[in-house]
Amino acid sequence: MSKRKLLFIASDYKPKEGGRADFIDNLARGLIRIGCDTKVLAVVQSHQKARLEFLKHYEEWVIPFQVMHDERPRNWLGNKFVSLLEIVRCLSPKARRVLEKTSYFRGSADSLARLERVLADEKPTLIIFGHLDTRLYPFALFFLERNLPYGILAHGVDFPYLPGRKNDLIRKGTVIKNAEWIAANSTYTRSLLEEWKLPCDRIKIVHPPIAEEAIRHSSNSNGVHGATHELRLVSLCRLVKGKGIHLVLRALGILDTKRIPFQYVVGGEGAERPFLEALVDELGLRNRVRFAGYVNGEDKWTLLQNSDVFVLPSRFEGFGIAFIEAAAFGLPAVGTRDAGIPEAVLDGETGVLVAPDSPEDLAEALTFFYRNPEKMAQMGKAGMERARRQFSPTAVAANFQKTILENI
Repeated sequence: MSKRKLLFIASDYKPKEGGRADFIDNLARGLIRIGCDTKVLAVVQSHQKARLEFLKHYEEWVIPFQVMHDERPRNWLGNKFVSLLEIVRCLSPKARRVLEKTSYFRGSADSLARLERVLADEKPTLIIFGHLDTRLYPFALFFLERNLPYGILAHGVDFPYLPGRKNDLIRKGTVIKNAEWIAANSTYTRSLLEEWKLPCDRIKIVHPPIAEEAIRHSSNSNGVHGATHELRLVSLCRLVKGKGIHLVLRALGILDTKRIPFQYVVGGEGAERPFLEALVDELGLRNRVRFAGYVNGEDKWTLLQNSDVFVLPSRFEGFGIAFIEAAAFGLPAVGTRDAGIPEAVLDGETGVLVAPDSPEDLAEALTFFYRNPEKMAQMGKAGMERARRQFSPTAVAANFQKTILENI
């Protein structure tokens, strides 16, 4: 395989937190570590001054790139007119050249001119959208016009085929259908991509990596938890309804009636926090549930190190990298048999999967761990070995090289 120069393009990137930003950053680091010439074009909107300054000093292989998105008229008729022009721009190459000279598309035309200069300087042989950002559809059209093949990392939530607004469907379809390949983060995400009627050989599966820091900080962990008299539970996520934290609290109410001792820490922030705190009071669990707020870095690793079981009965995980991070510290997990979670948590091997929306099943799984500490330790150790073996940045980068780079 000839030497390739990789260029990731990502608007959901550092210092933002979350699965997509972490996936791109950790994969890029892994690729660099195994010898791939890799850079990240970090897309920044013009008003994001603080983010731009951060990225200027982040890593030498990150290229901050300011963009101006095309603005639509505020009035209904003008908005609909530009929406129609966007559809024409996607579908007609001849009209595209004319439209890009008009004031309606001045922002993206300027961004494309600067993108062309970056490409001339960097000379990448492979371009990768780090995620699907419909606002960057002009980039896909630019690559298509110049016969520059590109790929996409697919994370799940962006890819369902939703025949709603025609404009959104066509712009999204333009980016997806013209990709040379798409790397899905799970079999579940692959199933979402298949709704777009893509050729099967164009869709690959590459699971996301965990951070090298997680592996380094967990190196002192032996995978043995549950040494205390109570069950120490932890969740790390955005506090939104689909993550299922309310189900955990109701399950803990059941544990309370069984007189099973526990402590539960919730790390994260979000719109659901006031409701969840009120539910804690309603269930009488205030002394055993703590909301830690947003946690990251050392605080995050310490929290995992001091817990026994990771629990997240979510409904919409494309994969569920948080389960793998917890596994690196020897924590077995409780998740749902939904979306991509069954690939992150191996039922009966690295954790227990339960039915979605069932606090009763959740309580049963947590009770099982409390009453079977040897099984909890066994699953935790299996998860830890799997996380370090298969999900380190270098391991995932090697898989990406084998699955993608050596087959295109």
